[in-house]
Amino acid sequence: MKKSILTTAILIVTLLQILAQGADLKTIKPPKGKVIIYIVRPSTYGFAIKFNTFCNGFDIGFTKGKTYLFTITDPGELVFSAQAENKDIIRIDAKPNEIYFVKQEVKIGVAKARIKYNIIDKQEGYKALLKCKLSKGNKYSLSEYENYIENNLTGVPTDTIYKEKIVYVNNSNVKNEYVYEKLSDIDNDIPINNQENSLRFALIIGNEDYSSHQIELNSEINVDFARNDASAFKEYALNVLGIPSNNIIFLLDATTGQMNQGISKMNLLAKNTKGNAEFYVYFAGHGLPDEQTKDSYLMPVDVSGKNASEGIKLTEMYKKLTEFPTKSVTVFIDACFSGGARNQGLLASCGVKIKPKHEVLNGNLVVFAASSGEQSSLPLKEKQHGMFTYFLLKKIQETQGDINYKKLSEYIKDKVSLQSVLINDKEQIPQTNVSSSMADKWQVLTIK
Repeated sequence: MKKSILTTAILIVTLLQILAQGADLKTIKPPKGKVIIYIVRPSTYGFAIKFNTFCNGFDIGFTKGKTYLFTITDPGELVFSAQAENKDIIRIDAKPNEIYFVKQEVKIGVAKARIKYNIIDKQEGYKALLKCKLSKGNKYSLSEYENYIENNLTGVPTDTIYKEKIVYVNNSNVKNEYVYEKLSDIDNDIPINNQENSLRFALIIGNEDYSSHQIELNSEINVDFARNDASAFKEYALNVLGIPSNNIIFLLDATTGQMNQGISKMNLLAKNTKGNAEFYVYFAGHGLPDEQTKDSYLMPVDVSGKNASEGIKLTEMYKKLTEFPTKSVTVFIDACFSGGARNQGLLASCGVKIKPKHEVLNGNLVVFAASSGEQSSLPLKEKQHGMFTYFLLKKIQETQGDINYKKLSEYIKDKVSLQSVLINDKEQIPQTNVSSSMADKWQVLTIK
């Protein structure tokens, strides 16, 4: 009993010390139903070395010596990981309305520093906080959360990225929430490649919710599971392809401006890596041909099917991606360009299907496309993913990334073409297109 009173007293004193340093009480009290996580690094050892921490595959920021990270998230299993000479992982079965502390320790390695996570109790955790200041690399801010709460109470229109959710709030106070729930086998047990490649970059886009951005559209126009597809691809990009989190541009329900900005950034990255880098682009969403020119377009969520030419022209995107020398550019497109789609295409109301123009590819470009010609790209509802994306990631999972492009292409084509007929009663035959400069070498490129 005396020990319990003493522990409580020490905890209260520590909290008062934190408050005396100017901290807000709200930073230590979880919002209802949420969880607060602190990642603390109180030691000065390896002071200047930065380590990024990931929570369930999402980058929550980096630490240096005597800094901490702060985040608010949903309860459930939380998997924290960081990459150094080793890759350390720790799991927390987080309960609602609780606070958890994870201590990050830097160890001596063979070639570079190693990292170790430990869960510590609140008493030790608050003491560690006294020695630390909030990391400049912290990706979660209290003001962001307060704005989120305020907007949901007042109904102020906003488009807010909040942790693993995309929250839309409109004037009618109706909101659509997206949470990557990881319901399929490919969403779990993802292989881990301990080698990070700083010269790999990715642009990942999942456009699912078109109806929220265009008043005249109904929900049937949306692309089922596109956000799941992009979220899963990001996990594989991080863990199998070894792409650093800072090298990934990740967009859900992207507008025209956001997509153009992402493509332009990839262009600048290619310019400044002098032919030494590998680039990856993944898109799930609507594709559409222009009715007159038959040119293919990727559709942002704010562009109507009546105005396809206002979307992202595929040839222009390829031109941007290959303007400067690269080792390779690999594009995965889980969309069709006939006007059809997973449930109802943007041109479905017109009853139109258009055969898109064949695109000539330049540079070191390889394109894995979900379907051919006038075919639609269909879902695999049981797995909560697009069929093309599911089998793409399934093979990467099974082989742990040790597979070349030729075998991957053959597997996807065989699986999707058969399963599409069995499940959806429609043909969907994926195709792999390559530029002339890659004709003799694309087959031996590998995922890992």
